[in-house]
Amino acid sequence: MTRLVVVEARRLLPIFMLFIMLIAVSIYDGISSPTSPVTTQPNPVPYQTLNHSAQGKDKQLEVVTDLEMWVAMHRALGIQLSNYDFDPETEVAVFLLNCQLRSTTERDNAVELSVTANKDTYQLVMFSKASLPKNAEFVLVDSK
Repeated sequence: MTRLVVVEARRLLPIFMLFIMLIAVSIYDGISSPTSPVTTQPNPVPYQTLNHSAQGKDKQLEVVTDLEMWVAMHRALGIQLSNYDFDPETEVAVFLLNCQLRSTTERDNAVELSVTANKDTYQLVMFSKASLPKNAEFVLVDSK
C-alpha cells in the first residue's frame, strides 16, 4: 500500500515567509557598508557618549567644566538640555563637532581624542575627572 501525504499550503506559508526574510537579511548584510572596527590604544581614557546629532562647520572640540558652559553649549548648538545630571565636580563634558570619537589615549598631560570626520554632526562625550590627568588638555587627532 502506498501512502499519500497531503501538505496544506497555509501551513507552509509561514515557513516560506521566514525563508524569504532570511534571504533578504543576507542580501542586505552583503551590500551594506562594512563598519570599521574600534581599536584600543595604549592608555585609554574611559568615556561615555551622552548625545549625538547633526550640526554644521569644521571639526571642533569644546570642553565644558561648569554648569554655565554646559547651558551655553546646549544653547549655542540649538539643542535642548538633556535629562543627564551633569556634575562639574566629578565630570568633564566634551562636545565634538563634525567628528566621531573612535578612541582616547593619555599622553603626558593631554588626552588625545582620535576622531574621524563626520560632517554635520555633534557628539557629547562625558569623562570622569578621576580617570583624567590633572589639568588635562584635550587634543583632536585624525584617526587613521
